[in-house]
Amino acid sequence: MTLRLRLTLLTAGVIFLSLAAFGGLAGVLLWRIELSSITRQITAQADALMAVASRSPGALPDTAADLLERDSITAVGRVYEDGVLIWAGGAVASGTLDSAFLSAQIPERISRSQDYLVASRRFSASSDGNAGDGPERGVVQVGRSLRPLEQLLTRYVLIAALSLLLLSALGGVSAALAVRRALTPLDRLVRRVQHLSTSDPVPGTQERSEVGALARALDTSLAELRAERRRESLFLASASHELRTPVTAMLADLQHTLARERSPEEVLAALHRTERTAGRLRQLTGNLMSLTRAQHLGERQTADLLDLAGEAIDLLQPLALKREIDLWLEGAPTPALVDASLLSGVLENLIGNALKFSPEGGQVSVRVLPLRGGAELIVEDSGPGFPTGPLTEAFVRGVSAHKAGQAPEGFGLGLAVVRQVVEAHGGSLELGERAGGGARVRVVLPAAPARPSAEKAETELSLDL
Repeated sequence: MTLRLRLTLLTAGVIFLSLAAFGGLAGVLLWRIELSSITRQITAQADALMAVASRSPGALPDTAADLLERDSITAVGRVYEDGVLIWAGGAVASGTLDSAFLSAQIPERISRSQDYLVASRRFSASSDGNAGDGPERGVVQVGRSLRPLEQLLTRYVLIAALSLLLLSALGGVSAALAVRRALTPLDRLVRRVQHLSTSDPVPGTQERSEVGALARALDTSLAELRAERRRESLFLASASHELRTPVTAMLADLQHTLARERSPEEVLAALHRTERTAGRLRQLTGNLMSLTRAQHLGERQTADLLDLAGEAIDLLQPLALKREIDLWLEGAPTPALVDASLLSGVLENLIGNALKFSPEGGQVSVRVLPLRGGAELIVEDSGPGFPTGPLTEAFVRGVSAHKAGQAPEGFGLGLAVVRQVVEAHGGSLELGERAGGGARVRVVLPAAPARPSAEKAETELSLDL
């Protein structure tokens, strides 16, 4: 069921129920008003007839029948003395009007008997022949048929039902037209979006209406989705290339080695090359796993970035010593709310990349400093630096960000891992050039919540590795 049909049915249903409730309430009010009017009329007629009967014991004058005429409607009158009917006038009615009242010990009442509404009164006469407080003489009853009122109500119900159906139909048509008019901008937006190309903006974003708000939200979501899909496409292309290259090289090396009989030294050299290639494959697959984990961060805990950086430097110290690179760390204790395992991978990626691209005898510095409301991590090297052009594409693509021809083993997916993990922590990543030449990577992360205890005193630490 479409939204248009649901809204039309809902509106038509509300109109129908409202009209039905109004018609029913009007019918009840009509019945009660007419019934109250009849009650007042027969009560007045019964009082007048009782006064005549009190003055005329045994028989009533012919003019008594005139008391039963009211608004061209003739009521039914009965007068009893000592339980015997002594006078009947007005409209023709069979039997007694309210026989139960004759034996009841009550002075008066209004009752309904068959199709009549009956006013019953007991009367007596004083010593001067007027109605008074003397001994009881008889009963006066005046009744009026309710059949005309019931017929009137029946006609009202028929007219109200026909009017209800007609007005409900008109209301339904009006509701359908109103809903169609109200949903026209939405239909137009749907048709435009259905024929929207991947790069076109969503139309209708300038409209100041609910549809305009929907268009703006949709345009924002589509823009984010396009950007994410572009990053994913670039990343998958780069990942395929990075994984294919070492596999192809390892396979070619093995095929070349197996093409003819080799000496033990040649076989050992081939195995060493295969080992290095397998190590690179392990690093690439580890980076892929880190990217997946970055999308679903584990439990964050407060960790000192200075300690994490020190652990990463300890791990990579053998590589720095082997290439005679001056690797050093400085900074102050800097707590941050992070996934320590993933952030350790970020540090290892950045520092390892700096070591790989720095020449022998070069320098790599790591600085960790607290910021107001955050933490700063800076890694600088003395390598060739980043290529010219938009630096963001360097790590969006997830490929080597250093200058061409200067990547002996490549950086692979490292920068993509760093970017994903840093952004998942709510931080930012900046690539730049170090003063004097070389690459500079700056990571900013949100700081950990302040503890109630005394703040740690900042200390400077310098390691010369």
